[in-house]
Amino acid sequence: MPLFRYIVRTDLRRLILLLTIGSVLVTLGNSYLAIYNVQRQLLMDSTLEANQRYAAKVAESAQMLLTSAQHSVAYSAELLAHQSPSTSPDEEVARLVKQSEIFNSAIVINDKAEVVAVFPEGTVEKGYVIPENTRQSFYERKPLITSPFHSISGNTLISISHPIWGEDGQYLGYISGTIYLNKNGSISRLMREHFFTDATYLYVVDQYGELLFHADPKRVGQNVSQMPIVQQAMSLAGGSKEAKNSLNINMLAGYAPVPAANWGVVVQRPKELVMGALNSQMMNVLWRSLPIAALTLIIIWFMAYLISKPLRQLARNAGNVNDEDVQNHIVSIRSWYFEASQLKIAVLNAIGLLNEKIHKLDADSNTDPLTQLYNRRGMQRWLDEFEAKGQQFSVLALDIDHFKAVNDRFGHDVGDRVIQQLASLMTDFLREQDLACRVGGEEFLIFLPDTKCDRATNIARSLCEHVASTNMPKVQRITVSIGVGCIHADVDARAIDLAIKQADAALYEAKNAGRNCVRASQCSLGS
Repeated sequence: MPLFRYIVRTDLRRLILLLTIGSVLVTLGNSYLAIYNVQRQLLMDSTLEANQRYAAKVAESAQMLLTSAQHSVAYSAELLAHQSPSTSPDEEVARLVKQSEIFNSAIVINDKAEVVAVFPEGTVEKGYVIPENTRQSFYERKPLITSPFHSISGNTLISISHPIWGEDGQYLGYISGTIYLNKNGSISRLMREHFFTDATYLYVVDQYGELLFHADPKRVGQNVSQMPIVQQAMSLAGGSKEAKNSLNINMLAGYAPVPAANWGVVVQRPKELVMGALNSQMMNVLWRSLPIAALTLIIIWFMAYLISKPLRQLARNAGNVNDEDVQNHIVSIRSWYFEASQLKIAVLNAIGLLNEKIHKLDADSNTDPLTQLYNRRGMQRWLDEFEAKGQQFSVLALDIDHFKAVNDRFGHDVGDRVIQQLASLMTDFLREQDLACRVGGEEFLIFLPDTKCDRATNIARSLCEHVASTNMPKVQRITVSIGVGCIHADVDARAIDLAIKQADAALYEAKNAGRNCVRASQCSLGS
């Protein structure tokens, strides 16, 4: 009997030990998983945003280059149209190519589709009649950027042309500048010269889905219009998404249009590499945590052989770290000896640190780091709660007037301080139950729960006047324009979205009305 009691007692202690260790491991695993998921989403979002911004930057540069090229060709056409004695077609095509690094060659075609002048000389013979399949500019007789085509010299190029009209309105032909896409041309350099240090790369497609530029030169000319990313880029709308590329590899891609040429610029990075960096960081955290974890397990093992009741209570509560009252429950455990008391303190500290980290990560993902206001993610959580409660509200869409001028004149540091000061001013001005969110550079949304349209409009006017009368860092005074939208019926996702759109529309009315004013839309009737 005594031996039996000893075996039972020993097995019970081992069971308590296993339960305690298992609970701690589950708690740590759950915490690591939560941290991993939050960091994973943040990393993916930041990568998508960075790729989209880079694609937009490259697309903007290409757009500016093409626009500048169009202006240069139009100016040359104007000079040739007046047939000034000091301006000959030969001199003009030479000037067009030499004055900048945009064009690789230039040509003047007369009203009979014959080559009148060309530079560099020898590209095409004077008097050469251009073939029918290359007469798009000749027949359309308007400013034109052609689709990419292959010239008789074997180059892939685009032609930027402008018609030449005589003073009597007679069509005299056209002047055209050509930009090579497969050589050291201006656009080719723009698309090739990047500073990616990882596997991120850029490619460009035309309106038909054919690759114009690619990190792998062998792929230039392939048609990839069936790819989801390319279809988005061809729609002439910027954005970002996760999708598979032509090699069935998951990519985090950002894309932007070049409207002048109907091109799409895509910047993408393999998702596996993005996740690889996160996995490496998490393994780092895990290895650094192992000594403390090992020490904690040794202490738990030692205490399990001394007593059972306090440890059993600790183990039971350690498995409920997501319970709001878990810390209160652990504090109430009677640890009447030193070792139990120390372990209880260690568990409380561990849970407190884990909860603090999780709460910080959650707060970081839902707030704007510059102003500490809610970002779009945090705003959406509140909107979901409004919808769940059926809570009616009004919304103010607020935008700083002429904010670009502030940045241009005083610099972005002062611009950031102005945004911070405005955020602080709004927080102090609004009621405790009101919700302020930063949704863009100088754009804010303010939600006023249980507030009707007329009351919201009065609040907006008071806020507008308050901002205009408040000194701001360096710039002294700024003004804001505010649009008001509201919802006072059935609260659902469609009605919420409509109210926000109404506020945006009202904001544009305020801008068009001269700024530093408030405009209110008609209230939403809900669904």
